[in-house]
Amino acid sequence: MEYMTVKELKDYIKMSKSTIYKGCSNGQIPYIKTGKLLLFKKDVIDFWLEQYNVPSKVQVINNVSKLLKQKKNG
Repeated sequence: MEYMTVKELKDYIKMSKSTIYKGCSNGQIPYIKTGKLLLFKKDVIDFWLEQYNVPSKVQVINNVSKLLKQKKNG
C-alpha cells in the first residue's frame, strides 16, 4: 500500500493544500489521521477520483446502445 502526505497528494491531484484540508474536514476527501499527520492511500484516492469521471459522448452512446439491446432482448 502506498500512502501520500498532503504535499504529495497536492502534487498528485493538482489541488491546493487549503482545498485538500477543506475537503478532508467536510468529508469529501478520504484520509487517515495519525496524530496531526494526514495520510492518503493512493488506491483509495484513485477510486475517489473515478467517482468524478465525466463520460465522453461516445461512452454515453455506447452505454445507451447496450441498455437498449438488453431491454430488447430481455
